[in-house]
Amino acid sequence: MHTPESLSLHFPDFVRISGEVLQGVVDIDVPLALEDKIEDVKVKVRGSILTKFLERETEWKGGEARAESHLKTQTLEVVRLDQTLWDQSNANGSGVLSCPFQFQLPPNLPPSFHYDHKNRTVAISYAIEVVGHRRGLLHSNRRVRKIFSVLPAGNAWEINSAATLKQGWQGPWKPLELTKEIRHGILFGEYSEATIQFLLPELNSLPTGVPIPFAFHVWTRTKPVHHKALEEKGDKLFPAPPTSPADVEFTLALKGHLSVHGQREHMEQDYEIKGSLGDEESVDAIRTIRDEPEWIPLPDHDDKGSWKRGVHFDGRFTITMPPSFAAATVEWNYFLRVKYDFPGPGNILELELPLQINSGFACPPLPMAPWEADTPYTYPLPEGPPPMMTLPAQVPAYWSGEHQNWSEDD
Repeated sequence: MHTPESLSLHFPDFVRISGEVLQGVVDIDVPLALEDKIEDVKVKVRGSILTKFLERETEWKGGEARAESHLKTQTLEVVRLDQTLWDQSNANGSGVLSCPFQFQLPPNLPPSFHYDHKNRTVAISYAIEVVGHRRGLLHSNRRVRKIFSVLPAGNAWEINSAATLKQGWQGPWKPLELTKEIRHGILFGEYSEATIQFLLPELNSLPTGVPIPFAFHVWTRTKPVHHKALEEKGDKLFPAPPTSPADVEFTLALKGHLSVHGQREHMEQDYEIKGSLGDEESVDAIRTIRDEPEWIPLPDHDDKGSWKRGVHFDGRFTITMPPSFAAATVEWNYFLRVKYDFPGPGNILELELPLQINSGFACPPLPMAPWEADTPYTYPLPEGPPPMMTLPAQVPAYWSGEHQNWSEDD
């Protein structure tokens, strides 16, 4: 996009909350604007939900199969705000005119979001744009656009829960447990036993951008063996608990659907959780406790029995994805997956927990005065702005807003 020298946009770069008042400044170089035949300057705020998918069909013509593809697209507008800052009727002056502006975002806006997988795309994006209008078909308008991220405002319960988690969780825990009989061979041999248990704070939903405590336990019990088997084999005695938190697979799964003019399509994608369980670079951030092996002899057979072993991991993880959301054309939620793969075919123990993600951030209060571009911006709440969400830095179309067709509404 061409960035005109006559127009400059100053807009602090951080995540915004629905209902928040946006403040910024547009600098207009009046002589350059007149030379460029700019008749007026407006600032606009736009937000929309784009859904699209590629539909493939096979048609038979003359006994031959012919593949055809059709791109189906639907856009729902969620915010449209406009303000005129300048026109040629107040073109007096020979220097740069600084024009402050402010807009209040509507409440209950959807979170910024991007999904692009298996020919299905969802883009929920917001932009603030300065437009210098020029008359005539041969004179394209001048634009300065900036994409910004939005989070819904948390309700009182969500904000309080986020604060409680930040201070250190002291409430009850919600466990999920799985026990499975496993054996090292395919067809023969006695079964051993393995149990995994995952615990989270007992909350109906969890906030994005806030560290969440967890505990993960693994207990194993061998098939009947001689007492000296543990001394002889050590960690090779099947089934051994994981030796490192990095050995556990820990992922966040997104599941939902999109629709285009009533036609629904499924969407699903897995995301790595960095800085916690399953991350080789974050082993030191996880506390690991190992149980002393416990010998459980068989009745009337002191030298033969089972070895019970256990390992316990506890730490924190942070969800950086946009909160769960549902609207007419898109809906998504999350599932937390914890998996450990013991040696041998089919010896996988996996837990999947449905996870409702909320915002947990309050809407900032109304500003007391206009913001000035030459002074540092101070966030109005002591905890500061929300952290950046996981959005596609590698997708230029998302951050330019080109796929949203915002330029067509001038």
